[in-house]
Amino acid sequence: MILLAFLGILLLPFLIVGGLLSLFNRRKRKAILRWTGILFFASAILMVFGIGPYLMARLIVNSGTRPMDTLSKDTPAEYQVPYEDISFETQDHLKLSGWYIPPGARNAIVVCAHGLFRNRVEMLGRVMPLAGAGYGALLYDSRSHGSSDKGKVSLGYFERYDVLGAIQHIRKRYQGAEIQPKIILFGVSMGAVAVMEAAAETEDYSAIILDSPFYSMRETVAHHAWLFLQMPRYPFPQLFLFWFQRFAGFDADRVNGHEALLRMKPVPLLIIASEGDKRISPDNARALYSEANSESKELHMFGKDVSHGAAARLHPEEYEEVLLRFLNRAMPGE
Repeated sequence: MILLAFLGILLLPFLIVGGLLSLFNRRKRKAILRWTGILFFASAILMVFGIGPYLMARLIVNSGTRPMDTLSKDTPAEYQVPYEDISFETQDHLKLSGWYIPPGARNAIVVCAHGLFRNRVEMLGRVMPLAGAGYGALLYDSRSHGSSDKGKVSLGYFERYDVLGAIQHIRKRYQGAEIQPKIILFGVSMGAVAVMEAAAETEDYSAIILDSPFYSMRETVAHHAWLFLQMPRYPFPQLFLFWFQRFAGFDADRVNGHEALLRMKPVPLLIIASEGDKRISPDNARALYSEANSESKELHMFGKDVSHGAAARLHPEEYEEVLLRFLNRAMPGE
């Protein structure tokens, strides 16, 4: 639909110019209309397969929080939960902004990673019930999102540094403490991928929650090209990734949930997905669940009424119950 609308807009000036020229030069009308058609199709191919992938790749790498999310001023205070504003540095020297909620009855802290085009507010409703149950939390704006420093957006690859930076911030905060809090990694969409990639590089976590994860960047790009643009699997996705890799500066094949799972600790794992997710097929979650080497793992699938990452908003009570049940089993006595 988007592609057809774009081609319609592109066709309009060709129709106007070609029509006017043929109107005033009837003897060459056929030649004018023929060349108008040729120039239109050449321009369409150039825009769709040349300029289009370039601009879209550049847009994603330099993206940030969508306007509607910047309008939200909610904080943990809206839920009567005490917190403090914090900032911490990533391994690649970006300064990220966030909120820290100290743990209560549970000596565990949930590190929350939001999705693409969002900010830390996306995780607020998800984690507040956990705070009410005594868990601590660290919610942050990913690179180039919210109030954090600008950096290259990579759909999970560089964002793993954000997760690792949050873990390091917690450890510095509790440096010298006799009992260290346990860390739970919780990510949604791009944040879930960042969590998997980070978990493959550290052992400093005790449980993982993944909401709407994808396992392959190449497969996800190809799927989105068809979903939004009705583009076949070749050549638009390959052209997009060609430019994306050059702008972001890494190999897209490095973002691979299958490989990350093999390197992750076999800690308790909860994967949340929905049958109604058209952006990330629920088969992604099923494959990750099947391959996970954890002895304590759970896959919770919401219904066809739930779109990508929307389970917490559409079914808050069920979502809260799933999280608390999982954590209470995964971390008894904390």
